[in-house]
Amino acid sequence: MATQKLRIKPLSGQAKEAILQYIEEMDLKRDNKLPREEALAEMLGVSRITIRQALNDLASEGIIFRRQGRGTFVNVDSLDIKVTFSPCMELTQMIQKSGYTPSVRLLKIRKIKREEEICSLLQMQPDKQLVVAEKLFLADDQICAYCRDYFSMDLIGGEESFEMFSHYEDSIYRYIYDLSGEKAQWDKVEIDTADPADIPGLKGYVSVKELGSRPYLYLKTLNYSERDRPLVYANEYFNTGIIQFNLIRQKNIQY
Repeated sequence: MATQKLRIKPLSGQAKEAILQYIEEMDLKRDNKLPREEALAEMLGVSRITIRQALNDLASEGIIFRRQGRGTFVNVDSLDIKVTFSPCMELTQMIQKSGYTPSVRLLKIRKIKREEEICSLLQMQPDKQLVVAEKLFLADDQICAYCRDYFSMDLIGGEESFEMFSHYEDSIYRYIYDLSGEKAQWDKVEIDTADPADIPGLKGYVSVKELGSRPYLYLKTLNYSERDRPLVYANEYFNTGIIQFNLIRQKNIQY
């Protein structure tokens, strides 16, 4: 009998979501201070260690900040940010957060000749087949993003799995996880810009007029598994007229 892997979120992740829900219900104009760790732990029925991990995650994202001897406070400015670089959202979620209705157009999924630079990044063996998936993301029917995702075919099995995948419009990360158990956990990103008229392959699907004249944000992203195995190398081009990224950073200045 076929079984399906259970996707169980870590307890600290559940606690983080519960704290975010608590923050949404706060009257931040009156008070932006959170209860003490022990009070949050009692409210949520978890340990202080779990609460501390959840708060650490929220602090690293800039959603809360700690003041020595004073407590933990909500960073009210962070709540106006819709799309962040970290943690990275899925594209459809980014589009929704930006106030649009998302849709995805699957362009092509194909086996391609090995590109040794990409195969090296993915640590692919010499006999492994390279696959690329191309998708166009729309926001209220406007071109929002174009993505090319490269990965080794052994992540999704053989020819039969490839044929199924070639009609798959959902997240490739979920498909890879369902077939291989490999879960994308973190990534390394190189940031650049690109003239939309010069994006390789895109003009074959849409007109230059649809792309607009504004430069696109170009992210070259290597996605890693929980075991630090490179899974997917992604070329992502974003129309920043629709999706605007923001980032709150902790300062590390030597005074």
